[in-house]
Amino acid sequence: MKTPFILLFLSVILLSSCSSTSGTVRGNVCYPSDYIPAMNVYLKNQETSKIYSLDIKENQKPFKFKKIPEGNYIAFAYTVQEVSTDLNNETSIANGGYTHAVPCGLTVECNDHSLLIFKVEKGKTTKNIQICDWFKAIMQGN
Repeated sequence: MKTPFILLFLSVILLSSCSSTSGTVRGNVCYPSDYIPAMNVYLKNQETSKIYSLDIKENQKPFKFKKIPEGNYIAFAYTVQEVSTDLNNETSIANGGYTHAVPCGLTVECNDHSLLIFKVEKGKTTKNIQICDWFKAIMQGN
């Protein structure tokens, strides 16, 4: 009698995991320096405006978000500590993003620095999200 119950229990677990409406997002952060500062990486759902965050340690390149609901997202990051100094000698945190300039190669010819929208699908891994545009990433509206 125990065997049918165990099989039923395992079937329920298997079916519930197959009906997940979430996916995984994998990528890397880049930074225009000889080290990568500690930062917070964010994914923002374009339909719901819900934001998911992940802490990145100093010199950590890869990141992975698990259980992200399916939808359209943008990815961006802010450094934890102040790392930028302007002409008035005022410091601030830096911001970067996964922009249209990243897949273009981040060359001088790549002039679209708006955040790139990508899709998260249920049960799948969205790969190669590269938060590497720290020069002119357009952060308004995120």
